[in-house]
Amino acid sequence: MNHRGRFQAQGVALEESESWSQMEALYYDEGKSLLDSLEAKLSKKDRLMRTLGFQQCHKCIEQASQNGGICVKEMGKPFIKSFPKSYRERVDLEVRLGIAFIIRPKERV
Repeated sequence: MNHRGRFQAQGVALEESESWSQMEALYYDEGKSLLDSLEAKLSKKDRLMRTLGFQQCHKCIEQASQNGGICVKEMGKPFIKSFPKSYRERVDLEVRLGIAFIIRPKERV
């Protein structure tokens, strides 16, 4: 697959993820759904511990979408970021290959 990555909820007693591996770039709306799906998998306690992390991760992918997405080929290395940075209980974003969080083109009528 040409486009790969994952969202991961990390912590002392938790490791849960939602990943993608596909031929086409990941659209922003698909990424948002994956992140929402990850959040829904967690217990209420685990969600509450990562509230800030989910908020920051949502903001990151939204900002990326407004700037053409994340293209790891142009960066020369995977894009790996933790929200909040340096916290044990956190949400990680990894774009390992390809492009992610681009805006879906509007259909012509």
